[in-house]
Amino acid sequence: MIGNVFGMNANWILRLVIGWLAWDLTKSASFVGLVSFLNFAPVLLGGPIFGVITDRVDLKKAAVLVQIVIASLAFILCTSLALNMVDARFIAIYSVIIGLAMSAYQPVRLSLGPRLVDAGRISSVVGLGALNFNISRLTGPALGGILIANIGVTLTIFVVCVLYIPFLLILSHLNPRKRAGTTVHLPFWKSFRQGLAIILSHRIMLIAFTVTGFFSVIVRGSLEILPIIADGVFAKGAIGLGVLTAAAGVGALLASLLQIIITPVVKGRVPTRALLATIGGAALTFGLGITHSWPVSVALIAGIGFTSTIVGVNFQSLVQMQLDDDIRGRVMSLWMTIAVGGTAMGALALGVLIDAIGISLTLGGVGGASFLVFLAFLPRLRR
Repeated sequence: MIGNVFGMNANWILRLVIGWLAWDLTKSASFVGLVSFLNFAPVLLGGPIFGVITDRVDLKKAAVLVQIVIASLAFILCTSLALNMVDARFIAIYSVIIGLAMSAYQPVRLSLGPRLVDAGRISSVVGLGALNFNISRLTGPALGGILIANIGVTLTIFVVCVLYIPFLLILSHLNPRKRAGTTVHLPFWKSFRQGLAIILSHRIMLIAFTVTGFFSVIVRGSLEILPIIADGVFAKGAIGLGVLTAAAGVGALLASLLQIIITPVVKGRVPTRALLATIGGAALTFGLGITHSWPVSVALIAGIGFTSTIVGVNFQSLVQMQLDDDIRGRVMSLWMTIAVGGTAMGALALGVLIDAIGISLTLGGVGGASFLVFLAFLPRLRR
């Protein structure tokens, strides 16, 4: 958790800088959506592959190696900015590369936490991990926006590089639990299909994956177009972007704190609060589309951050509780493919639609329609 204070803040500042550069260089909503899509798209293809690899390698070594790659990529961006080599094409290509590195780390990250505790405490690990993640989601963007406005993007990325150092040192001292027994490694694609078959044959996991996927496309995608809202709609610049991203972090942080104090997720039972959060997130997205007030927009984005965390933490806990260590990497990589890939596709679609019909019709229409769909299916999902 201490290591992630550094690592997660670095990740959030890096994401903020990439989004800001995409908007600052082009002033194009479509390009902001495209960059977000390119950043997440490698999860769609690479995530399942890295999931199989995660179940076959030394988890600690994999975590350290991938983080070294991510830190090195941050240094490359810093150097490129200093040499004035960054343009729209560079940002697009860089988003794919950093996205590929992040997609390699996701199954490692999702497997590492549960392997540091007894199986009965996995739900607590997911909740505390979400708390850590969302504190960083609050502090990272706020710090990033302030840094960009006061010292520029180049020195901001240098700060990111520095933050990765203590995270790497702490990762190197972790001791995850060994896998129980001797794992039989099937051929690569059979191993992948084994993880997929577990999801498709398990009703609870199938519900968790399906709801999370739709929610990611429709609601979480709106959190990836914040540069458009901050500067394109309200002309608030980098500080405004930091405020909006931090507002989403405040909502997510409150949701994480709530998760810690309320009844834990029960194995084999779909959490009602997660289903209600899907409906709430859609309603908030509709509201974001029809409002013209900056304070109201900040509050609505905080609400979207809150509902997104409730959905993510509850369904991730539900899935994690069904898994053995030898299959965890494969299944959780597919989880990230659905959650992150859905967000990427949502961001791309929203960016294109905003350029075509405007932000009010886009968010209002998508939010309103999804609210009705989620509401209609709620009774079936609760059975």
